[in-house]
Amino acid sequence: MKYTFVIAGLLLGTMACQNDQSEAIKAAESEVFKLHDEVMPLTMNEIPKLQKALRSRISTLDSLTNRQPSEQVRNDETKEEISRINRSLSQANESMDVWMSQYNGDTLTKISGDEALRYLADQKEKITDVNKQVNESIKQARQYLGAQ
Repeated sequence: MKYTFVIAGLLLGTMACQNDQSEAIKAAESEVFKLHDEVMPLTMNEIPKLQKALRSRISTLDSLTNRQPSEQVRNDETKEEISRINRSLSQANESMDVWMSQYNGDTLTKISGDEALRYLADQKEKITDVNKQVNESIKQARQYLGAQ
């Protein structure tokens, strides 16, 4: 009888630990998706809008005729700057696509709780980097377009 209480106590303790770990996993996954949900609309809406505006600027520069050589050099430099900013936006967008294709939330149910928490910490770090890259490229594009 005494052993039954000990075993029951151990089982209850184990279940409580598993429940705590399950809650920690849910909280960590929620943090990852909060970051995802912040950056996703930017990659779907803001980046394409900014890229369109940048392409329009290049088209305007291309349509200018009868330029002096110094103007042509300035236009070429401006087009290169616009292209650099546009590449930055494309790379940020691509980094989001890569993160999304590599994230595997189904894995969480197939691995131990500790492994799941490590996986989510790694994913949080990755999506944070994506978030920074997206926001920085958008900031550069907005600054450029606002300065013109």
